[in-house]
Amino acid sequence: MTGGFMLKRFHFLDNLRGVAILMVVALHVFLCYMAYAPEWWFVIDPKQSMFFTYGVVLIDVPVMPIMFFIAGYFAFTSLDKHGVRQFWVAKFRRIVVPWIFGVVVLSPPAMYMILLSRDTAPDFWTFFTDVFWSKMFSQSVFWFLGLLVLFYALLTLCYEVSDRFRTLDLDIKKPGILFTVFFIAVNSGCFLLLNYYYPVDFWKTDLYLIMLQPVRFFLYVFYFFLGVLAWKRGWFQENGYMPKLIPWLLASVISAFIYVHYKMQMPMRGTEFLIKSGNALWFNVFAYSTMMACFAVFYSFFNSANRIWRSFSDSSYGIYLLHSLVVYYGAYFLLNLDASPYVKAEILLTSSVLVCWVLTLLLKRNNVLARII
Repeated sequence: MTGGFMLKRFHFLDNLRGVAILMVVALHVFLCYMAYAPEWWFVIDPKQSMFFTYGVVLIDVPVMPIMFFIAGYFAFTSLDKHGVRQFWVAKFRRIVVPWIFGVVVLSPPAMYMILLSRDTAPDFWTFFTDVFWSKMFSQSVFWFLGLLVLFYALLTLCYEVSDRFRTLDLDIKKPGILFTVFFIAVNSGCFLLLNYYYPVDFWKTDLYLIMLQPVRFFLYVFYFFLGVLAWKRGWFQENGYMPKLIPWLLASVISAFIYVHYKMQMPMRGTEFLIKSGNALWFNVFAYSTMMACFAVFYSFFNSANRIWRSFSDSSYGIYLLHSLVVYYGAYFLLNLDASPYVKAEILLTSSVLVCWVLTLLLKRNNVLARII
């Protein structure tokens, strides 16, 4: 094991991870009420608004890179401190068990909602034993855990086979402009290349063990290992690199406007090279700059561990695991409510977060479950 920085909690990263999960819940709520929702979405309410469409477009880009980066940032130090065996014992308990349980137990009723909300559902047993596994298999929100298992395996492989990787000195180094340009350029190139073979939002679900979006897959790999590199280079440590608030916030806002401009042209002009390449470039500029802006914002304003923040961040993983069924079935029961989409979305988002938060706290009273969620 290497020497280096002491493992400590970064409250702003814990809080950012919790808010990122809150944004995932918001994303899934907004999808129910957006105009031009994907035809396959679980519940599509007849009351719709372009406000939620723009919300989906903006939340969808940075939220997963942030989550994969944070996972990578803490992964190497945990692996280096505890060793391979104990690292995987912990990951099996915290990642693999919820992943398997989620795919086998929680994903089928989530997918069933696609048919139920359209009045085309068979009985659930028929769906579970036949339709789900043969025609509608999906890992639902648990795809994230499956990719984490894969990325942890890649990290472990690098750690085991490369002495240089394992014993690399942990030095304070700040990323230069060339590194930022290179990282965005590589991501944009991979994004654009794969976009010639797959739509940006296409999900590949027939691999069973792994569910992914091909166009975004390598982005998530790169962000995970950027997190590993960031820890090795002392980001966020004392005297280490911390993104500057104003420049990155401005970059995030400007790139958001430009990205939305290209994104909204993709349905009609997505085959044109300038539109496709512009969408790829600004997707990745927006993702990276927003992640950096979030680091700066949360370090400056939300770097505390008071009772509410601690409870929310500690419960955020449970909220992620539980929220899909609460959101989809909640949206289903709100279908006939005669109210604006804004009222429905507010009810659904607030109730989903609170229900999952409380349920997580209750489940954590069990010592076994507390070690999992």
